[in-house]
Amino acid sequence: MDFITVPFDRSVDRTSFDCGRHASLNAYISKLASQDEKRNVSRTFMLIDAGTLIGYYTLANASLVESDLSEAQMKRMPRYPMPAVLLSRLAVDKHQQGKGVGKRLISDFFRRVYAVSKHSGVAFIIVDAKDDEAACYYKSLGFVETNTSPLRLALSTNTLIQGYRACDSDA
Repeated sequence: MDFITVPFDRSVDRTSFDCGRHASLNAYISKLASQDEKRNVSRTFMLIDAGTLIGYYTLANASLVESDLSEAQMKRMPRYPMPAVLLSRLAVDKHQQGKGVGKRLISDFFRRVYAVSKHSGVAFIIVDAKDDEAACYYKSLGFVETNTSPLRLALSTNTLIQGYRACDSDA
């Protein structure tokens, strides 16, 4: 299973990264990601092209309780906190937007979630969309609004895992 990203690398220039939309995403990668790495709060993965950071995502562990989920998602789920992976940030440099970089990053993220799911339970993937446009994008990937907020979305990992198992058996 190949990944297109590399783990967070302090030596990469992060100060010139600009997603053009949310200053908090630019500030995170340039100032805070390193601290979160050291504290084991999250892990950031970077997509680098010719030494330039063109996109990144950050993941962390989380949990969901039954009341967070939509009615459809609650079916056949336990009534105690369920393990989840939080896609806490996803950003593409403004010069690379519209070129499929975001899709490549999401694919890489899904591969990592699948790899984790082979060793630890992962019931859902959660994302906190920055705005309605981002929420729309995640919904196009199958994420569903939670009861927490219209910008907090969740995706059951069952479909993802079944898809990867089918690919594994084809090999």
